[in-house]
Amino acid sequence: MKKDTPYRTVIIDDDELSRMILERHIHITPSLELVQAFGSSVEGLAWLLRNDGVDILFLDVEMPEMTGMELLKTLPQKPQTVLITSHKDFALQAFELQVTDYLLKPVDFTRFTQAVLNVTKKLETQTTPAPAATIVPDELFVKVDNKIIKLDLQNVSFIEARGDYVVINTDTKKHIVYTTMSAIDQKLPQDLFLRVHRSFIINLKKIELIENDSILMQDKYIPIGGSYQSKFYSRINKL
Repeated sequence: MKKDTPYRTVIIDDDELSRMILERHIHITPSLELVQAFGSSVEGLAWLLRNDGVDILFLDVEMPEMTGMELLKTLPQKPQTVLITSHKDFALQAFELQVTDYLLKPVDFTRFTQAVLNVTKKLETQTTPAPAATIVPDELFVKVDNKIIKLDLQNVSFIEARGDYVVINTDTKKHIVYTTMSAIDQKLPQDLFLRVHRSFIINLKKIELIENDSILMQDKYIPIGGSYQSKFYSRINKL
């Protein structure tokens, strides 16, 4: 359920230029209201501990007095948080701290807007009653050679694109199906499957290990594409 008033937003970033860019992005985004902006993690933490009602926190990772990660661990009540960083290797740590998204400096407005959409979607979900239960398909019929076979989706580990066909990898065998990734993605239950790369869709229940932004499944490391990482780490956080 959307709010009638803008989401209350706070920035904590010791980088003055980065802070000014974020302030400008927030000021031109109608759904956001900038409540406070701090150049010190200690001052920002002290204010947050005294004040409730913050919806979104834009938080720098590397700060001298207290890092963004340390600040977040200290907060008893955490707002929806977007990390701001100069490095791209904080995705796993962000996931561990239940961060909604993370942005690389300098933050461009397009990527900022996408992060805001991710955050507001979560905030709206928190205040929206759960929908009535829907029937989730547990099987899929696919054409293999001249036959139509039934696949138990629980047994499908991952799907890989190969030119004009896809390879469906199950627990016991592989099936070659002449279709596109977009077409098969639309047929799969979204609570079980997730596209993590332009060439890979995975069964979230079949993840064995995550290492260096790659997923181990059936002795194969599947890369997590850069544009898919935020959604992937947010999804597995719910398992």
